[in-house]
Amino acid sequence: MRKTLLLLLFTGISQWLGAQTPANDSCTQAIDISLGGSISFSTANANTDGPLHLNSPCPSSSNDSLFSDIWYRYTATTSGLVDWTLCGTADFDTKIAVYKGGAICPLTDDDLLTCNDDFGTCIGNTSRLIFQAEAGQSYLLRLGGWGETAPGETGSGTFTLQAFTSAVPNDFCAQAIPISFVEDYPFTNVDATTDGPLQPNNSACFGFGDPNVQGDVWYSFTAPVTGTVEWSTCDQINFDSRLAVYGPDVSCTPTGDQLYACNDDGSGCSNYTSRVVFDVQEGETYLLRLGGYAGEQGLGTFDLVEIVPPVPPANDLCTSPDSAWIVTADQADDFDNPILGTTVNGTFDQDNFLYPNAQCFGTNTAGGEFSDVWYWFNTYGNEQLEMRLFKGNESPSASFYLEMFNACDMQVDTNVLFGSCIYLDEATAAGGTIVTGLPAEPTLYLLRVTTRLTTQLPGDFFLFIIGEITEPPVGVVEVFPGTTLVSPNPAGDRLGLQLMLEQPSVTSIQVFNPLGQQVMREDLGKLGSGPHHFNFDIGKLSAGVYHLLTRDADTGAVQMIKFLKTGR
Repeated sequence: MRKTLLLLLFTGISQWLGAQTPANDSCTQAIDISLGGSISFSTANANTDGPLHLNSPCPSSSNDSLFSDIWYRYTATTSGLVDWTLCGTADFDTKIAVYKGGAICPLTDDDLLTCNDDFGTCIGNTSRLIFQAEAGQSYLLRLGGWGETAPGETGSGTFTLQAFTSAVPNDFCAQAIPISFVEDYPFTNVDATTDGPLQPNNSACFGFGDPNVQGDVWYSFTAPVTGTVEWSTCDQINFDSRLAVYGPDVSCTPTGDQLYACNDDGSGCSNYTSRVVFDVQEGETYLLRLGGYAGEQGLGTFDLVEIVPPVPPANDLCTSPDSAWIVTADQADDFDNPILGTTVNGTFDQDNFLYPNAQCFGTNTAGGEFSDVWYWFNTYGNEQLEMRLFKGNESPSASFYLEMFNACDMQVDTNVLFGSCIYLDEATAAGGTIVTGLPAEPTLYLLRVTTRLTTQLPGDFFLFIIGEITEPPVGVVEVFPGTTLVSPNPAGDRLGLQLMLEQPSVTSIQVFNPLGQQVMREDLGKLGSGPHHFNFDIGKLSAGVYHLLTRDADTGAVQMIKFLKTGR
């Protein structure tokens, strides 16, 4: 009996000891360490008490936390770079963070200095980061595990904290190598650190969960000419590259707002290599930053050459769409009177681009660079239209998205206009759709044909819009020659007006209250055919329902729509 009690007591003590939390489980219990040898650790039974970092330099899960974290404090005796590494020395998927000098517990998101989840060349999803320390400052070091939810991964291992000296001569912006026009210029970013800025709001060049150029190396280019330059690693390297250009005439290290041009995956380039084209002015200096996606590193060569800028298609911009037309089914069957187009050399406006509708296409389209061209057409009152899209004979490997827009910044509601899109991948030569839900009255719409340059090839295409009514119906000559849309609706203090004009018009608008009294009038002047955008201050109007009337002064034709003004 006594032996049994002793055994139970020993077992209980062992379980209690095994369940103990680490001594440095919380930020306030951080263990002081210095530069030197290997330090053993374990995160078993650790809690999570550090802050979330939703927009950190190392996004890796939906919550961006470091789970089951333990803490250390390093006080720098000299200024310089410090290398904190668990590279291949832990038995779980680690994640580490360093907080700004002088930050105190409890920490906030703003206290974060830098962090790392999976360092590019480290096995086992282990971590490494390099940070700048200032003499006399204390830095809190947080070590935890990756995870989508608590408690995340835990385990044990060792790490080192050492002074860092880069083996890459142009590892830092301040060490940028001066270059001019070159071809087959050799480089490597193996073992390079990352010292350039984050670009979190640029999904064209910095999407797919990584808002940075990792392991970056730097060059300084002073333009010997005024013209257009192409910088390219296209098919010349062995890793997934990213290129960023800052300037002109900015100092190191540039900010994210000083980004001038960039590219992640170049059009027609294999293995996610890159190509960026940008304009330069003679005598101005541009900082060139080359690195990898998600920590990738490698070597190869690049070209920096002057080029003749490509000429974009005439309907490259939504503000200058080509006209499209409706044909009969027999005409389309005979390939009679097609609407021709190309996405080759189309430009990309990353600040205003609306990515292809994921509900419509169901593909990974919300990232990368695109080339698009635009058309407008009148439904002539067809409540159903068929659309057919074909690749040109010279573009068998191209890919295209076709979709409808109410205005340049407004895709149609695919829950109302069913079938309003087509997708041709590289293996599909033609596609078609039936668009239903169209209004009974003649209505103007925009068509956009797009190629995702990040992963697809641009090319030539032709299309047909097929309907029973192919000409303006009798009696519509006095209908306002265009489409009027307001947004938002309901509106607050500002009302956006979007006009799509079928022909030039001397246009005015009037706003009437529920009693039929005019409360606002604006003369918009002579407007050309195509899209137009206006923004009006309606803050002085009372809450309620209003009617906006659009009038063509030459013909007297009008169009009226209703909107709701909300309270302030």
